[in-house]
Amino acid sequence: MMLLLLRWLFVIAVAIAAGYYAWDFGTELARKDVAVLESQLAQANSANAQLQTDITGLETALREERGLVAQWRERYETEVPTADDAALLKIIQSRVGNGVSRKRLTEVIGLAQERDICEPLPETRRFVVQNPVYSGANDTVSFADSAIVVTAIGDSEVNTGGRPEAWFDPAKPVTVYFTRPGGETTSTVGVLPLHHAVVVGDREYRFSIIAGNRSFAEIAGRSCVYP
Repeated sequence: MMLLLLRWLFVIAVAIAAGYYAWDFGTELARKDVAVLESQLAQANSANAQLQTDITGLETALREERGLVAQWRERYETEVPTADDAALLKIIQSRVGNGVSRKRLTEVIGLAQERDICEPLPETRRFVVQNPVYSGANDTVSFADSAIVVTAIGDSEVNTGGRPEAWFDPAKPVTVYFTRPGGETTSTVGVLPLHHAVVVGDREYRFSIIAGNRSFAEIAGRSCVYP
């Protein structure tokens, strides 16, 4: 009887020992799992914090880039000429290339105004248009106290027999010359009517030339304040 009791006590003791070992082993595993999870959580929190820092940095950089883009856009709109401004600049560069001083151009632009102050020339004049068959009297007219002398050359009109006449053909291009004292000459070419302007001192003379009676062209114009 005593031996049986001892056996049961031994079995119970072994069971208790096994249970304690199992509980202790399970607890240790649980602690290790908790430690691993805590480590992973800490890593995740650290990564999240770094990610938030990176996002903040990217947002700051983006704001700075947008600011730079806005500055460059404003500078572009301010400094880069429009198509109209570029065309005007090209004209200015052309005049400088032709010998007009920048000082003179600055003065002219500074004095320019929206409305022209003009008055018509006192009369319409006519003159003979020279051609291969005829060049003679009455082939010039002058304006501005003879400061502008006007002449013209065209092609002879051809009759039905194919022979050239002594007058110009108004249906063909004509070259009109405007000569200043000293020989400076400008011209305009084309089928009449034609238009041309000549500057003398502080006046600009704007001419219109049309076909007149046979052999003749007629010229009229305006005298305007320049610039």
